[in-house]
Amino acid sequence: MANADSINQTVRPADVPAPIGVAVLVGNEVTRRGLESILTDLPGVAEVSYHLGVAEAQAALATGRVDVLLVTSSAGRAALSVAGGGARVLVLVDDGSGVQELFGVATRPPDGIVLLADLTPDGLAEALHRTATGQTHVPDRLARELMDQARVELSTPTHPARLTARESEAMGLMAEGMSNKQIAGRLGISSHGAKRLVASLMLKLGSPNRTAAVVNAIKSGLVR
Repeated sequence: MANADSINQTVRPADVPAPIGVAVLVGNEVTRRGLESILTDLPGVAEVSYHLGVAEAQAALATGRVDVLLVTSSAGRAALSVAGGGARVLVLVDDGSGVQELFGVATRPPDGIVLLADLTPDGLAEALHRTATGQTHVPDRLARELMDQARVELSTPTHPARLTARESEAMGLMAEGMSNKQIAGRLGISSHGAKRLVASLMLKLGSPNRTAAVVNAIKSGLVR
């Protein structure tokens, strides 16, 4: 039978997030140094690598040790097109215009967004862990800007998606940034059921990931 010491070494408390690996692709030297000073002492970050170009970052992603690729919007276009290996992409932007540009040109939308103006150690830690665990991280202020922009640009689609009542509930929870597990708990269904709901929503909305599904739902008037 295992002793207490061995159990303590192998069991992680449920409320303690697993350490994550981060790859940083930032062209601006000042921004890179600022991030380095924050990430050095950030709790829950197991490994950080810094890269000068997309090819270097792609090689790091191929190792499978990177959970989150952290990029600025200027490098985001190319980075989003090569991101893979199970890693999610967290983009640092100056304002909402950078996000709109990314959604327009990238082959896949980012998985999370952080505003440079609001960057703090605690805020970055939260954004990294939310993104790494599959949650959509969008600052409240930026979410409001995107929603306001969507309302201005909103036009009735030729063939709008038709959602069931349960899908509409799940869509609202996704827009709040909830994970599949949280959606399952709120709706009183299994995790597999929540996963199927989210997959159905992404399919109906023609979206490659959760972030894009939320944006498309807002533009289609499916989320208030």
